[in-house]
Amino acid sequence: MPTAATNDLPAHAVADVRTITDVMTIPATVVAGTDYAVTAPEVGTLRQRGTAFTFEASKGSGRRKINLANTVTTASPIVPLGIEVGKGTPVLAVHDTSLTLRAAMTPTQVLRQAQRTPSVVRAQIDGSRGPFTCTLNDPLPTEQAGNYELSCRIPTKIPSVVGATGVLALTLAERADVVALPLEAVAGTRDKGSVYLPGSRAPHPVSLGITDGAYIEITKGLAAGDIVLIPSPSILDAQ
Repeated sequence: MPTAATNDLPAHAVADVRTITDVMTIPATVVAGTDYAVTAPEVGTLRQRGTAFTFEASKGSGRRKINLANTVTTASPIVPLGIEVGKGTPVLAVHDTSLTLRAAMTPTQVLRQAQRTPSVVRAQIDGSRGPFTCTLNDPLPTEQAGNYELSCRIPTKIPSVVGATGVLALTLAERADVVALPLEAVAGTRDKGSVYLPGSRAPHPVSLGITDGAYIEITKGLAAGDIVLIPSPSILDAQ
């Protein structure tokens, strides 16, 4: 890969090795009661016995109970019972009366989450105590009329009032000692992308990993020390 003297190049970035932690922060509001959907954790079927629901995986992990809080007043199937559905499909519509921290997500944020279950969820309510662990009602956002929301139950020990604002921070992944570039140097933010190498106007393909919002992991196509031009192909081509 090109490693030309950097002082002879136009605006550029050098691929370096760093740790990337994919943490997504979303503004949130305290509400009294919330509607959300329970989604299928994998390919399988929803089943019901009395008022209890279970999800049976088509392969491997067997049947698991869907645990709902005692503040839930209604839970209704969204899909036919016993019919196989894909991972991430909403299967159960739930109404919970507890105080909840609700975060509206943009379509870009939904795509960035990419159906991944956060490994850590921390929250902060303005004017309340310090950051706390907040359990999501479901790891995937609920979609209603084109709007996407994540919600988590506020622990009873955390002071909160309806209408208070705060933030949710979702840790989606972490990679240590990976090759990375600034986002502005790469066209694309998921799976596949392209960069410009010095001395060429042909986009150079790269494979992409996770991003922290400033840098993105390069899993294939470049090595540490390689130089790419800024801005990326997508920005230049739009001019």
